[in-house]
Amino acid sequence: MMTRAESVPVAHGDQDALVDDHEPAAPERSVLAKSPGAQAILGVVAAGFGAVALIDASGLPMFGKHGVPGPGMLPTALSVAVVARGLALAAVSVGRRLRNGRAAEGQMKGVGKEFVRAGSVWVGLTASIPLMGLIGFVPATILLIAYLVLLIERVRGLKTVVVIVAVPVIAYALFVFVLGVELPTAAFFEGV
Repeated sequence: MMTRAESVPVAHGDQDALVDDHEPAAPERSVLAKSPGAQAILGVVAAGFGAVALIDASGLPMFGKHGVPGPGMLPTALSVAVVARGLALAAVSVGRRLRNGRAAEGQMKGVGKEFVRAGSVWVGLTASIPLMGLIGFVPATILLIAYLVLLIERVRGLKTVVVIVAVPVIAYALFVFVLGVELPTAAFFEGV
């Protein structure tokens, strides 16, 4: 590591600045990354959403014909993973808070926006699960991806629209025609 005396002065216009080529700039970290209390709350909220999704997914069959994974396999596995990761995040964050003590004053400033963003993603994911049973896998997944990409990430363009439509269609074709997995169809339109 170079000391300040060993740094090379570099001329920038009218001012000279010391530049140290060996020390990378510290990455900017979000408020949530610096706050164990906020991380613990986020972990508990994530585990709660995972539990709700697990309860909803428990009504789907785990295995289909000939022992292949059924429509409940992926939602159940993802729900269990979300619950486990949420609880792990909460436990690690509480441990960090106990070890390091109370957060510095003002450390939670700006967390509200990040909680709203994270909560918006979870609301979209949670809403998509029962929606799949009503309108089917492809339309519900198109709506979910459109919500995440257009409203949460605010990405626009023709390529975005192609991806929003193509990913669910390709996923459906892969699961149904290649793997033989039954995915939810439009129960809402069965009586029509």
